[in-house]
Amino acid sequence: MSRSVKFILLFIFLLIFRITFGLSQPFFSPDELQTYLIGLKTFTNHFWPYFGPDLIVTETGFYTQIPGALEGLCVGLPFYLLPIPEAPFMFLNLLSLSALALLSWYISKRVKEIPFLFIFAWLALLPWNLHESTNIINPSWLLFGSVFFFIGFLEAIPETSLKFWSPFTAFLAMGFGLFWNIQFHFSWVLLPPFIVMALAWRLRQRVLRSFSEIGGLVVGGLISGAFLIPTLIVYGLHQTSSGLNLAVQFNFKNFEAIYLVIPRFLSLVCYELPRFLGPGSSDRWGAVKGFPVMFLPAIFLWIVGLIQPFFLLIMGFIKDPKHKDWKAIHILTGISLLLVWASFWFTSKPPQAHMYYILLPLISIYSFYIWGRLAVNKRWRIFGIICLAASFWFESSFIVWQIPFSSLYTNRAKVADAIDHQDYTLLGERRPGSHN
Repeated sequence: MSRSVKFILLFIFLLIFRITFGLSQPFFSPDELQTYLIGLKTFTNHFWPYFGPDLIVTETGFYTQIPGALEGLCVGLPFYLLPIPEAPFMFLNLLSLSALALLSWYISKRVKEIPFLFIFAWLALLPWNLHESTNIINPSWLLFGSVFFFIGFLEAIPETSLKFWSPFTAFLAMGFGLFWNIQFHFSWVLLPPFIVMALAWRLRQRVLRSFSEIGGLVVGGLISGAFLIPTLIVYGLHQTSSGLNLAVQFNFKNFEAIYLVIPRFLSLVCYELPRFLGPGSSDRWGAVKGFPVMFLPAIFLWIVGLIQPFFLLIMGFIKDPKHKDWKAIHILTGISLLLVWASFWFTSKPPQAHMYYILLPLISIYSFYIWGRLAVNKRWRIFGIICLAASFWFESSFIVWQIPFSSLYTNRAKVADAIDHQDYTLLGERRPGSHN
């Protein structure tokens, strides 16, 4: 088979698998259900969704909604094409997997030691990518915007550019990714410093062309930001910026948490399984023991996942003579780590990993520069295939284990009834005080 045919077959297989995985995840939990209701209400009431995700800070009781129509449209519009409960899952996973395909192709051009199809399968089956970009909850859409943003970012830096995109297109991708993610999760605040960094870097290298860079940012921002403009017009700037009230005085506990931020930061691209099995050790161990088919791959990947972050950290300080751009990639990844740490100094929220999942594309690129050093050895290539097989084994078992508990299929008829009768309230009510 040609490479194109292999890619198409792999894409279809992974798409079906990821849709199935997303459908197996908690559906009737409060956050997931509320996210689904935003889109379902948009569809059944035929109205423009001025606001998207609910933003709740449990530490302070703060509540608001993130402005913009993208979440309501991304969940609601698929019902017009296919009025079944699974429709938003299909559309979401088509977006996220397409983004991963683009990221994988881009990585394969940077790290030629690892085949494109292997990179694609590896990224598509990583725990964070499966659990955080397949279910109907607002962070799931971050991956799509972030992939465009960080490819654009690296193409805007002269030392890391592959000439894949022109400066105008690179900044267009950053503008698009920024305003896409603004409408899904407040972690977007991590992205503007990268735009400033790219502009400063280009200025330092004397390759800054104001029209190309600023023009690209404006055009890209308008493409995705157009869905934010109606909210600004109707509700004004004050209402749409209420989420900025999250800032607090200096949080010394978060400053001390650097020892947590580093491994969590790198674990985003590793086999970090425990957090997805339950909130505590007893819950996680009970899940594995209660479903024995998961036991072997879970133990294997748990050990691998413990070692990977430290390996990525140590190898980052070892020179890579095969890649001239390695030093710049290492510096940029290090800066992003420091940025994550500093971003928690003035917030009440603890430095939880899902808050910087938005940086996963950049960390993924960094990780494959490390994995590429191992790929030249046949034994490590075999080990990589074993990890991939174990990952598929575990996640397939996870689907079977999870579906009976809280997935859509615990009460699919209720969701289908709300769609058929064009009445979202048959499924549930939106939170009190919500705009839509």
